[in-house]
Amino acid sequence: MSIGDELALGQTLDTNSRWIADRLFSLGVRAVEHATVSDDLGDIRDALGRLGERAGLVVCTGGLGPTADDLTRQALATLLGAALVEDGDAIEHLERWFAGRGGLPSINRVQALRPASGAALENPNGTAPGIRVRDERRGAEIFCLPGPPHEMRPMFERFVAPFAGTLADGVTRARLLMTF
Repeated sequence: MSIGDELALGQTLDTNSRWIADRLFSLGVRAVEHATVSDDLGDIRDALGRLGERAGLVVCTGGLGPTADDLTRQALATLLGAALVEDGDAIEHLERWFAGRGGLPSINRVQALRPASGAALENPNGTAPGIRVRDERRGAEIFCLPGPPHEMRPMFERFVAPFAGTLADGVTRARLLMTF
């Protein structure tokens, strides 16, 4: 699932969904749906819930920044009925990140919030930690990753790929036939 007005309005091309689906396929997991939603709390929450009912793994990108329209963490907490809590490791990462840049801006503290039942995922290439949470009600593992591909891809490999590998059932093969 990709999150952002710029994606929903077609102003920016969503390359993350294609890349994630291809990587999942190579791990033996078949994507069943791609969704793109705007920066709207209700839309994000509803899409996460719907996708969690369809699949055991939901990967979403975007909406983890520090601005008012970055609503992924709030939507996830609302979906789960969980409080948002500040993650100590995430705060430490942010403080180190901004140490040579004049200190941690207050606006960026929101990036250290996660649902109480979730875990923050370290992002060595940016300020937005990811979030991993188990949606017990729907039976889905949800991974929320930052939108920028240079941040999302290494985090996918480190956190999502090992879990996705446990979902593979058999060998998945694809063959490309070029004809004219």
